[in-house]
Amino acid sequence: MVSRILMTTLIATVSLSSYAGTINVYGAGGPHHAFEEAAAAFMSLDENRDVKINITYGPLKKWEECAKSISKDCQQKGADILWGTSEHVTFTLMEQFKDHGFNNKSTSAIYLRPAVIIVQKGNPKKIDSFSDLINRDDINKVVVNNQALNTLTSGTGIWEDIAGREGKLEDIQKVRKKIIYQGQGSGDAFKYFNNTYADAWISWPEWYASHSQKIDIVNIEPSRRIYRAITITKRNNASEETNRFYEYLISGKANKIFEKYYLVR
Repeated sequence: MVSRILMTTLIATVSLSSYAGTINVYGAGGPHHAFEEAAAAFMSLDENRDVKINITYGPLKKWEECAKSISKDCQQKGADILWGTSEHVTFTLMEQFKDHGFNNKSTSAIYLRPAVIIVQKGNPKKIDSFSDLINRDDINKVVVNNQALNTLTSGTGIWEDIAGREGKLEDIQKVRKKIIYQGQGSGDAFKYFNNTYADAWISWPEWYASHSQKIDIVNIEPSRRIYRAITITKRNNASEETNRFYEYLISGKANKIFEKYYLVR
């Protein structure tokens, strides 16, 4: 009996230690390159040599079951940190994960980025501003993001916010007529934008930072410009390693990394 108890204790100890020092981070595509670089910088510090950070990104439906530890088909199980790409995305994540160790009391907004116009490489339509998307007849193929079932996207309806910023209904009507596709998330919208050679895609600058060889960027005029936040939330009763990485991200020590992707404070 004693030997069986000792063996059980030993197995439990080995099982726990095999996961020690591992941090699993999940979120939407787009900012993931910045999080990957920040994780690498954090792990390179002497005091973090024993820490391993796994970054998993993409549409929520791709990683939700793994992040909730309800699927057996996952290399990384159980989220320690979730990142959100806007406040409405973060709120939805907290609702989805409230029974899996997360709540918004541990959420911090860490960076902002402005909505931008993504155009084809070389900007063949010579788009200078959002007003061009409203008023120019030769710009007639615009891609935007939409909210769809099982898809969380920070780009939901941003075109309407920008077009309606000056309080003119006709501006929304003009842009609406030019929308050829409403993507179910940024990844889907980006794929369609590339494949159809659309004139413009209203999105976020981190996509340009990651694909500058294929696309160009046009800033939206200040009178119409809107911003969305990047947030992080750590799980309840987070590990010491998770707390250290969380504090590292909110401290500003990774600012130079995130600034490369137009994510600023």
